[in-house]
Amino acid sequence: MPTLARRLIATAAVAACTTTVAIAAATPAAAIPACRYDYQCTYTWYTDADRDTVAGGMTLFCDGTSDRFGRQTSYLAFHTVQCG
Repeated sequence: MPTLARRLIATAAVAACTTTVAIAAATPAAAIPACRYDYQCTYTWYTDADRDTVAGGMTLFCDGTSDRFGRQTSYLAFHTVQCG
């Protein structure tokens, strides 16, 4: 039985790595700006460079919570507001 358990763990590890690579390859290459301490940060992703249509967004609130919707694209607008 220990051999079967090792095989299952090895198979799961390979599957996880494969999934991670596939997800990483599908995301935009541009780096997402970090949110500084004591700031609320809003990320808005648009469908194209004209920024007419929102594809998704994320807000990191001052209390440590966050809200996210839609999807990330290569067209990002990033805004910050100091907490307090």
